[in-house]
Amino acid sequence: MSLPTTKPNHDGACVVGCVSFLNARPLIDGLDDHHELTVRYDVPSALLEDLTAGEVDLALCPVIDYQLSDKPLTIVPVGGIGCDGPTLTVRLFSRVPLERVTHVLADTHSHTSVVLLRLLMQELYGNAITVESLDHDTSIDWATGPEAVLLIGDKVVTASPPDELYAHQLDLGSAWKTLTGLPFVFAVWMMRADETLGSAPAVLDNQRSANADRIEDIAAACAERHGWTVQLATHYMRDLLRYTVGPRELQAMQEFWARAAKWNLIERHRPLLIYPDLQTADAD
Repeated sequence: MSLPTTKPNHDGACVVGCVSFLNARPLIDGLDDHHELTVRYDVPSALLEDLTAGEVDLALCPVIDYQLSDKPLTIVPVGGIGCDGPTLTVRLFSRVPLERVTHVLADTHSHTSVVLLRLLMQELYGNAITVESLDHDTSIDWATGPEAVLLIGDKVVTASPPDELYAHQLDLGSAWKTLTGLPFVFAVWMMRADETLGSAPAVLDNQRSANADRIEDIAAACAERHGWTVQLATHYMRDLLRYTVGPRELQAMQEFWARAAKWNLIERHRPLLIYPDLQTADAD
């Protein structure tokens, strides 16, 4: 589907960057006409550039982007997209047993999912995989398709390969939970360091809280245009995903960064900086 676009507006309204996937609706549903915020949509991998370029004031960035950014960022823990077990929509599909996977065609729209996959394949199977970017404008003939493919978001539900051809699968959220015992955070609100956001964090937190009681309504309104059934969308957003960012989620983020650094998947390992108190948390 095409992404809605909104021009940044710095004349009073805070510009918020977000994905258009179904999984973000419980965070932002009801904000499109809010007088204090302007919502601007983009793919996950582009949100970091939008944020650092000043196109948006706050963005729901892949959590690994906190470390990849050339400019220091601050976590705004008023919501995120995570799980505490299976995700359903971050999944590796393979023709061969997972311990034999060496090359993956990956949906690189999510920086976090690609780094998580590399980390998991190293720690669970001892595989230093190579990753090739999936061409989003080209459909895949699964009958002659790649050895393995990583899909994220709505595509897992609407465009995944047939099980009979790709019998070996790995849900990355489940694998992380088994490995660490922790939840996982795929994306979290971030801002440029040393700036202020006014009332925006409170608005986002209040909307997330209100939407927690509206999951069935959100599913009914949004599922069809994303290619989901209402029943599956409700189960996904209500039972599988987690939208709060508390102490365990912050711990999980730091654990993810530490393991990514261990495998040289990131060049720097910044400590955790949280808005609004700007207190540095231990990243070890």
